[in-house]
Amino acid sequence: MSKINNPSAPQIFKSTVIVHLSVCALTSIVVGTLYTLKSQAGEIASSELGLNAFELLVPVISLLSGFGAYYIGKQKFKKIKDTDTLASKLDVFRSNSIILWAALEGSAFFAAITFYLSGRTNLLLYALMLGVLLIYFRPLKARAAEYLNLSPDEIEELDES
Repeated sequence: MSKINNPSAPQIFKSTVIVHLSVCALTSIVVGTLYTLKSQAGEIASSELGLNAFELLVPVISLLSGFGAYYIGKQKFKKIKDTDTLASKLDVFRSNSIILWAALEGSAFFAAITFYLSGRTNLLLYALMLGVLLIYFRPLKARAAEYLNLSPDEIEELDES
């Protein structure tokens, strides 16, 4: 019964991986669906027609939300004490990762929706690039160890999955 209330470090990390996979799947489904709907309507416009306001707005909002999420995460990582348990450290890692993924996913959705509204292919490319960034920031044990400054014993405990 205590395992249900207090999940182990490998269980916390595994749940983080599952959350990441579901976020990636949802992003690809939404972007793919919006692309399919727009291409079936035959309304895809060339990006050579001039600059659309969305083509400036999407990257700016994406950068601001991404850097904001990264900054918030760094502030939370600084508050972790060496005496904290591995499970509590991994909870912070998971929450910071989810904040970053939400920022990237929201930006990808914004880019995909603006593509759907305007038909500009550059906006679709922004959404796809944000999806690649989302995959890049997947949860890795080495990244968790680096961000959390884990001791060798904690790294070994994390690897027991």
